[in-house]
Amino acid sequence: MSVVVFWIMVLCSFNSMVTVQGQEQVNSDQETIFGHTIDVMVIDSECLDEQVCHAWRPLHIIEYYGADWCEPCMDVELSLENIDTTKYAVIQHHPSPLDYSYLNYSNQRYETNFRLIFIPSIVIDGQGLLTGTKQATELNQSLVNNQTQFLGINELNITNSILNWDTSTNHTLKIWKTESTPHEFDNRNLSHLAVDYMEINHDQSQLNLTNWLDNWTGRLIFTLESNGIRMLNSLSQSPTGDMDFNSDQETITILSKTDDSPIFAIMMFIALFVTLLPALIMWKGLQSIDNDESE
Repeated sequence: MSVVVFWIMVLCSFNSMVTVQGQEQVNSDQETIFGHTIDVMVIDSECLDEQVCHAWRPLHIIEYYGADWCEPCMDVELSLENIDTTKYAVIQHHPSPLDYSYLNYSNQRYETNFRLIFIPSIVIDGQGLLTGTKQATELNQSLVNNQTQFLGINELNITNSILNWDTSTNHTLKIWKTESTPHEFDNRNLSHLAVDYMEINHDQSQLNLTNWLDNWTGRLIFTLESNGIRMLNSLSQSPTGDMDFNSDQETITILSKTDDSPIFAIMMFIALFVTLLPALIMWKGLQSIDNDESE
């Protein structure tokens, strides 16, 4: 009798897991806030020698996510060296903790904002995605096809290491500091690696960057963004060639980011059933013996 009661409890638990998971999915959908990139501006360190250094607006912003230990990333990085940086802003992110030049802000953007899983990946203007070495070869064509109009920052300059900026929006200004950084294993440099990051609110029109820019050469990339999860659109029809930089936890990562159904609860139910099946058979056997003795 106790076995029957136990199985009733298991079934009830299974039903509760499915129900709760469904409720969580509904609540999550209701509370999801989607963000997007509103404006992008750039300042190069050479400009800081001028009395007033005015920022300029690129045609596109290219965010590359890779790793020094990732062999397929090499071809993508070499192609990025040929990008016209007088027209485009490039940020090379190292989101993997296995990298010596790992940046936690890049990791947060990779996992939380863009919800990416694989490297190499390229995000264009915060909305278009190219994943894998093969898709990265379509970068130039994607830049031509992707029509994005940046607008939102009225003025942005650095005067005597003081950042001055103005916007008519209520969005956050995010600042990526990039510089040329030696590759951990190859005898080459990553020209636009993100090495630091900060953000300021829309109501803070000035910020002293003296200490932050001391003994630094590189590029500052300013992005005006609305906070939230990004909905990325694939810019390629090519098959995805990708690599999970967290391969030891690949199964957990994929489940946590793509499992929106009660599959996990069903798997748990099956596992419990298989585990308790011998006990159920033994119980049935004992019940038969009791019946024979009573006769």
